[in-house]
Amino acid sequence: MPEPAAFAAEVDAAVLRYRLRFGGRRYRGRSGDRLGSAPGSSLEFLDFRDYVPGDDLRLVDWNGYARTDQLRVRQQREEVSPFVDVVVDDSASMASTSGKERAARALVAGLVGWARRDGALPRVLRLGGDVVEPAALTFAGAPLPRLPQVPLRMASVRVLVSDGLWPVEPRPLLRGLAANAAWLVCLQLLDPWELAPTPGAALTLHDVETGQRLDVRLDQVRLDAYHSRLQRLVEDLRATVATVGGTHVRVTADALAGMCARDLLPAALVESA
Repeated sequence: MPEPAAFAAEVDAAVLRYRLRFGGRRYRGRSGDRLGSAPGSSLEFLDFRDYVPGDDLRLVDWNGYARTDQLRVRQQREEVSPFVDVVVDDSASMASTSGKERAARALVAGLVGWARRDGALPRVLRLGGDVVEPAALTFAGAPLPRLPQVPLRMASVRVLVSDGLWPVEPRPLLRGLAANAAWLVCLQLLDPWELAPTPGAALTLHDVETGQRLDVRLDQVRLDAYHSRLQRLVEDLRATVATVGGTHVRVTADALAGMCARDLLPAALVESA
């Protein structure tokens, strides 16, 4: 677990420096200042509908009435504070190093902080589990990815925080996460050591999901094979996320400010506040 005071200061600084970049998508939520998907009172035009007695005459399309002799009224879009569902892979591989666990916690805390600062409505859910407070994440969940037990909110922004190191095909999970979402983002978090192991080292590899151990020496042949497999895994996940209409961002575990500047800002997930 990260040291509480330093961790809170790190997250607070990033929350003040950046904000979520929601873009022009249509959301659902409580009354706010983001364009929603239903009729409301914003200045943006949504559609016309037939006039019914009692409608505000200021909304009648008088020009259209002159042309067609039909009374119709303008509908404007609603303005909402979006729902933000942060879905966390809490399996053991997300805490395979202390730096990776700290980065995962920082991403979750940052996403919640950015959403709240922007007036959005965040919550955190575990893969295969329930709603959870960010501080209560334990990273001891099942290695097989499953949808949360709690239904995801309609037209919400959904951010999956995971390393994507699953022993099964991710497409069914990602389809479920993308269903009825305004936007799905997959943050694939990998530790620097996972991305660039030290060559020549004699290691005992420990599979934190199964408990298996294997003694190996990382010679160039093994390193080349490992990098090839990892690259294929990342690209396959990126392509699968794209097929369900989502955004994939590979994130290198670091302090939150570093992950924002290097990974989240170029991917247009956040912007300067």
